Amino acid sequence: MRVLLVKPEFKNVFTKLSEPLELEYMSAICKRNGVEAAICDLTIAGPSLKQMLKRFKPDIVAMTANFVHIHAIRKYVKVIKNYNPAILTLVGGPHAEVKPEDFRFEGIDVIFHSGGFGPFEQILKADGRPDLTSIKGICYQKDGEWIHNEREAFDIASLPFPDRTHLYKNIRKYKYVTMKSCAILKTSYSCPHHCNYCFSTLLNGGQYLCRDPKNVVEEIKEIQCENIWIVDDTFYVDKKKLDAFIEGIKEEKIKKKFSLYFRADFIAANPDYMQKLSEIGVTMCAVGLEVIDDEVLEKYNKKSSVNIILRALEVLKECNITCIGLLMIDIDAPKSYFKRLYQFIKKHELYLSTISILTPMPGTQQYEIYKERIMTSDYRKWDFVHLTIEPTQMSKLVFYFNFYALYVKLAMLIVKNKVLSMKYLLSAVNASVTYWSEVMKGFGRKKG
Repeated sequence: MRVLLVKPEFKNVFTKLSEPLELEYMSAICKRNGVEAAICDLTIAGPSLKQMLKRFKPDIVAMTANFVHIHAIRKYVKVIKNYNPAILTLVGGPHAEVKPEDFRFEGIDVIFHSGGFGPFEQILKADGRPDLTSIKGICYQKDGEWIHNEREAFDIASLPFPDRTHLYKNIRKYKYVTMKSCAILKTSYSCPHHCNYCFSTLLNGGQYLCRDPKNVVEEIKEIQCENIWIVDDTFYVDKKKLDAFIEGIKEEKIKKKFSLYFRADFIAANPDYMQKLSEIGVTMCAVGLEVIDDEVLEKYNKKSSVNIILRALEVLKECNITCIGLLMIDIDAPKSYFKRLYQFIKKHELYLSTISILTPMPGTQQYEIYKERIMTSDYRKWDFVHLTIEPTQMSKLVFYFNFYALYVKLAMLIVKNKVLSMKYLLSAVNASVTYWSEVMKGFGRKKG
């Protein structure tokens, strides 16, 4: 039996060419079950899906998806079924987990809605001919109707280490900001916090799971890459686990550079831990600063404040850890906020910030708050650089103009301070012009 593992293509200004970790976990699961697998990462240069189907001749095609990928998945299943209708098509990932009903369309055979990689392994054990009625955590069609089986628990401790064969063959293609070749590591699933805009807290039914730090350190020892991006929504919040991780890295004398995520409140309250992390190789920390407005932070249930943010920035600077500020433009922000945010970024040297547009993700509390104002059902627009809600303080055209202008100004700041090369500025300008042209075309069609 052969399994083709597919990562869909999607590009916007925030697209990161990152290691397809979820597919590498699936590849490792295939290996331990004696199943041949191949990865088709359509985000990087390489064979097309059609070419991979012809070369590899799979019995199963498994795809992973976020909200922005659903259009691509529809296209892919047509290609797959046209090539061979007998191929079993599977889809999983965050979108399928929270809103499996969005994938109930022709060409999809199985949707994974819970259980992590467990249901996938059960299908492999059945040699591709499973009794779907007996597998928890999936949706499937029977007699023209979709059946939604009961939830399956995710056993994070059962995961093998990812099969990174694909990464090592394409190591120069995968990067993260200044980390030119970068591997990805995940130590937890879901999130222990409850910000009302965040999609991650919905995963695994809201149950936060952590891997044992010793297991994580063992995996890091095996990774043949100097740079590692730890992609947990927030790194260990349990200080015993954090201590064990730090001590494990020291004991094994691991010399790598790490980037990870932490909340501003943890950083502000724990400068000693941030210093310890700096000493074991943490060079960058992405922080969900979100907005520089206490009232809006309270509205998001962020449990933070501007003072906490400022203290967190001080701590990171003291520890020589670069802050990657994750910032957001609230949909009800006044026009003056764009200028305020730029001045804040410049003052605090947050050159590696990303700036997104508030986008209420389906399933979140925030979605319920804004659902009457949502103006598109096209998930390709739910990429954090398009408006999905009508702004209140300015027209859509003015909002877009200020947003893209801010993005270009930030890119100029990045290049001026020699954080990234001129190539980055050119790509930022090109992306902004492309999006602005798209906006103007839409505006013209509406006026006409």
